[in-house]
Amino acid sequence: MTIDSELNNKRLEVKNEINEGINKTPMALLFNNTGRLVQKIIRYPKPLPFIFCVVLLAAMTLLILGFNYLVIFRTAQATTKITPISAAIVVETMLLIVAATYFNINMVLSSIRDVVVDFIMSSEDLSNLHEWLSLGWSLSVIRRVFFWWVLFISGVMTLSYLFFAQQGFLANLLLPILLLAVLGGVSFYYAPLMILLPTRLGRYHFKLYENDPAHSEIVDNISTILNRFTYGYVFLNVVFQASFAYANLPIIAHIVFMIGFGWVPVIAQYLANQTCIRTIISRSKRKTLNRIQAEVQSLHEGDVKKKENLEAINRLMDYHERIRATSNSNLNMQSLGNFLNQLALPLLGFLIANIDTIIDLLR
Repeated sequence: MTIDSELNNKRLEVKNEINEGINKTPMALLFNNTGRLVQKIIRYPKPLPFIFCVVLLAAMTLLILGFNYLVIFRTAQATTKITPISAAIVVETMLLIVAATYFNINMVLSSIRDVVVDFIMSSEDLSNLHEWLSLGWSLSVIRRVFFWWVLFISGVMTLSYLFFAQQGFLANLLLPILLLAVLGGVSFYYAPLMILLPTRLGRYHFKLYENDPAHSEIVDNISTILNRFTYGYVFLNVVFQASFAYANLPIIAHIVFMIGFGWVPVIAQYLANQTCIRTIISRSKRKTLNRIQAEVQSLHEGDVKKKENLEAINRLMDYHERIRATSNSNLNMQSLGNFLNQLALPLLGFLIANIDTIIDLLR
């Protein structure tokens, strides 16, 4: 088997893995399993539409929360600002975010399959990408992550409620907290993986435009894919934080959420993206410059008195300088503006969630 055929087979393997794995992400598992369960109950032969699964899961969540508040725990809500309706709004908003995250991640995976895989020039790099992809739908990894995520988030939300409310824990808040932790884990699962992705892409060997790597097609494609995910993540973050307006949470909780789940991931993603792009471009430039230097050295070892040799050396030196002067990144005013917009959106969510408090302060 030739190197080219081996590389093409590896590319096909990665693309097939993506085609199959799209239906195995945590978001897909949540909605697909819901659809299969309903299929068995009503004995419907065909798979249920995705939107039907979302609506059905939203209705089931409302019924569970209603049963939780109206039947199981009939405690008075006068002692807490978190009402059954506000808790339901926050949980339902998170469910809608999970559905939107499903489409956001599917676009990322489809773009990797269609515009990234074919530009990777090494079987080892394709194997490494395959390894990253498998993290997104490995059941063993998902189970471990979800166990610790739900345990941590549930504990943090419970302790925060006890601290800020300064009262005993209401048992009827336990189920909303657990639902919020589970749905949050489904939605947030890919966020650290997407920060990890550019750190891997930066080590891959791509087919680039050697005369100006910063303007290569694959560089623009990688930048677009990563920025598209970040914008999707930030927008959904804003929607979720805006739902806090109904939860009557203390302003410090809004600030912690805005920083911890808004600014920190965006800054980390931006730095990882820029480092990735710079590494890809710099490696390609160094490879080209080394080849030019080797040719110049070869001519120097010959008869440098020959006019042809001197002219060739001068042309190579000019070419060397042009390559060296090209940009090491695709950073420009537009990308900087995108980054500032991404930082501003969590602040917008914070302002929406606290609009009443802000108006009272301005009066």
